[in-house]
Amino acid sequence: MQSTQSSASVPTDRATEFRPVEGGPNTTSAEALLIAAYFVLWALLFRFVLVSHRRQQVLTVRLDELERRLETNARSEP
Repeated sequence: MQSTQSSASVPTDRATEFRPVEGGPNTTSAEALLIAAYFVLWALLFRFVLVSHRRQQVLTVRLDELERRLETNARSEP
């Protein structure tokens, strides 16, 4: 009776260490990818701070308007 396993799938025949592929296609360097990732991160952070600042300005204007209306209503009531 023959074994149904091929010789390539036997654990002892498989490589147990890392062997890098040589002569593969050129890729972007890790340094360039890291710089790009930091740039995107800082751009997103800057956008978040800018949007938060604008929203805070709008809320401040609305709050000032509400306070002004409350003072006006408090004065007009007997």
